[in-house]
Amino acid sequence: MIGIIGPEDSIRLVQEVASGEQRSAELTARAYARPEQAPELARELDELCQVLLFTGRIPHAFAVAAGGLRAEIDFVPHAGIDLYRTLSRILLATGGRLPRVSVDTIEADVVRETYHDIETEPPTEILPIADSSGLLFSGLDEITAYHRQRYESGQVDACLTCLGTVHRDLREQGVPVWRVEHTRTSVRDALRRAWLAADVRQSRATQIAVMMIELTEPAGRGHDPYQVERQRLRLREALLEHAERMRGRLGSIDDRTLLITTTRGTVESAIARHRAGHASLLALRGVDVAHTVGFGAGTTIAAAEDNARKALALGRGSGDTHVVFPDGEIYSSRQSPVKQRLRETAPGVLRVSEQLRLGPLSTRRLIEALHQMDPNQVTARGLADAYGVEARSARRLLNSLRAAGFAEEVGLHVSTGAGRPQTVYRVAMQRLFEAIGGGA
Repeated sequence: MIGIIGPEDSIRLVQEVASGEQRSAELTARAYARPEQAPELARELDELCQVLLFTGRIPHAFAVAAGGLRAEIDFVPHAGIDLYRTLSRILLATGGRLPRVSVDTIEADVVRETYHDIETEPPTEILPIADSSGLLFSGLDEITAYHRQRYESGQVDACLTCLGTVHRDLREQGVPVWRVEHTRTSVRDALRRAWLAADVRQSRATQIAVMMIELTEPAGRGHDPYQVERQRLRLREALLEHAERMRGRLGSIDDRTLLITTTRGTVESAIARHRAGHASLLALRGVDVAHTVGFGAGTTIAAAEDNARKALALGRGSGDTHVVFPDGEIYSSRQSPVKQRLRETAPGVLRVSEQLRLGPLSTRRLIEALHQMDPNQVTARGLADAYGVEARSARRLLNSLRAAGFAEEVGLHVSTGAGRPQTVYRVAMQRLFEAIGGGA
């Protein structure tokens, strides 16, 4: 399920586009009067939806700043095509003359490129509202004031805003203003990204995960054989109950190392409960034998077990429980403000990362993303969504794979909407696995 958060008019547009794609039943929406309400609405949808899609960058940034969301989050960007439409409307209304304007929300490079495409001098008054660190203003009143001051000082003749609230406030103050609204193409592209992200998230949730239990003393102590056997039976019963709660299967490696095989989704749910301060499946109950627990996730049982061993090594001596994910990210039961990551030292991964001119952990993450895709039909847009980067960065990754002999171009994919055709690559996953030693 995809959660949509935005003003009522934007939500209506998203629902219309989804209906045209025959997928409106996959959406659930919450409308706000002001973007500051977005975090509260996001929390309402967080338990229901795999992906939350905001209709603008500002509500998305408010939700990111508030934190605490489990769902994937994204927003519908205001792209060049949205600005083109607004400029066309202005030209029609003014008889072919573009006024000097101030612009917010849209990235400066996009504004300049759009104006250059129509061979017109671009605006100089472009207000950035956010960067990678978050919002660059404390309230929407600042954006309204920015436009009003430039109009009243004579620097501009009119204002362009992507924000419904700012548009309304400026009109009430008598300032000439045009609202840059999303086109159906922009919304359709964002929805397709969200649907793909939901599919990837579902695929990731079904990845293999292993809970590895290392007994730091033998199961069964003392000289009375009856008492020893009773202790062993209690341990097994407790582990079987835990495996049932995790919807997993109990197994053993040796007398002191046992494991429960389950799914990544189960482990991530346990992490979410632990973060919220509730009892979770990260800890064993009813086990009176000294032990250490570690969790690992991976695309194969071998990879998940390897990550679980790394988690055990991190937990020995501290008593903390760790979870090691395929990209090297670590979750620890002892909360830390610094996100932990493992350094990648596998020789095969280091060798491939050198060929790709990519960091070892980024290489591991790339392989993880490719594993979720059809290797015969990889596009930059698909890899961007699976890997979590912009399309241009995904194109560079695919070019690196091709240059290293791990991918080849096999054709073009032409979208029914706007945008240039996408090059389709075939990735030699078997060759890639062999190059890293089969441990992806």
